[in-house]
Amino acid sequence: MVNKYVETLLEKADGLSDEEKQTLAESLPVKTYGKGHHLLRQGEPYRECFYIFKGCIRQYFLDDSGNEKTVAFFTEGDTAALLDADYLKNPSPYFWECTEESTVLVGDLTNESDILDRYPSLQKLIRQMLEENLGKSQASLTTFISSTPEQRYLNLIHTRADLLERVPQYQIASFLGITAESLSRIRKRLSSSFSLPE
Repeated sequence: MVNKYVETLLEKADGLSDEEKQTLAESLPVKTYGKGHHLLRQGEPYRECFYIFKGCIRQYFLDDSGNEKTVAFFTEGDTAALLDADYLKNPSPYFWECTEESTVLVGDLTNESDILDRYPSLQKLIRQMLEENLGKSQASLTTFISSTPEQRYLNLIHTRADLLERVPQYQIASFLGITAESLSRIRKRLSSSFSLPE
């Protein structure tokens, strides 16, 4: 059975014949996971990457004190993938948690080379997806380093306001590098000047 999600994604892959697209759309696994499900845990082997068709995945780790530190949120059109060149050799430094019911394409990294050998035209699409991921990560890091917590929050409102409706405030605070109490104070301070999402 052809999966419509995969079919739409493969339309972006130049060079694939209609027959190849049909075969891939029938064979690539698409799964739906419930809220709170972990796709990956810190310390586990990293064997799969995920393209998000619908939903939200939080990337975080536990520090030495056991506190959660949120690094990223992946939503529709994003790829949850580790960009470390030695990703298959080392345990994952992160957790990937579904913050809501999520439908994803599951990429098996252990047979990635076999698939690319069979469908070389996929290389361009995968490279494009990873480059987009890297670009977003670099932009996010630059913004984080060069901004105050208040500026980070305002930037989040302007660029990813949907997260404020989809993710608990304590996770937003962690993502911004502050405590939930600090975020609350920022929101109160800004609310006198702006209409902020609840």
